[in-house]
Amino acid sequence: MNQQQLSEITEIQNLFDLRIFAYDILRRSFLEEPTKELIAQFENGVLNFFPFKEENSQLKDGIELVNHYFKSFDMDKNFEELHWDFTRMFIGPYELPVHIWESSYVNKDRLLFQEETLLVRRLYLENCFEPLHYGREADDHLGLELDYMYHLSNIANDFAKEGNTIKLNKILADQDYFLQEHLLKWTPFFGKEVIHHSETDFYKGMVKILNGFLTIDKACIKEVLSRTN
Repeated sequence: MNQQQLSEITEIQNLFDLRIFAYDILRRSFLEEPTKELIAQFENGVLNFFPFKEENSQLKDGIELVNHYFKSFDMDKNFEELHWDFTRMFIGPYELPVHIWESSYVNKDRLLFQEETLLVRRLYLENCFEPLHYGREADDHLGLELDYMYHLSNIANDFAKEGNTIKLNKILADQDYFLQEHLLKWTPFFGKEVIHHSETDFYKGMVKILNGFLTIDKACIKEVLSRTN
């Protein structure tokens, strides 16, 4: 392996590290109700390390909005308000102003546990991914779909380190398919609803980060595939 090939592999691995970091933040932000541990990381400026913020205006705007929210945030005074914002929008007990499941946006009747949910489940199983709360939460929950992308990003990183381009390309192709046929088909509409209904700038900013990053990640995957095929 020559110096140029080594340099390219190192660059790809660095990219994968950034993707893992980004998907970890996103999945933890939407998978469950916020914890004080998670929110403390945002208070401490974790988004300052978020990748590609200068390459997408929506991503940059979202990071600035969240960071500005935490300038005046006090854990003792504001955490319950933030926690309630998530609960009210995505869990209940009242009628949900925002649905956090793919089928609610791609199914004409906005019903859960429809064919769209089963299609997502099949993709999970193909890559040995068993989602959190399997059987109790619809598989097409946004947090689970992001967790799946996080799971595949880790696998892709391992194959890159091994130099196994055949398996690496298969995982990247699976991620590209999942982005185009699932996440990118509904998260823009989800984001608009969150921006309209959220009572905190945290979630308004996070959906901008989500939509901006997914767009960038699609381009990143295609770039790596062009190098490794």
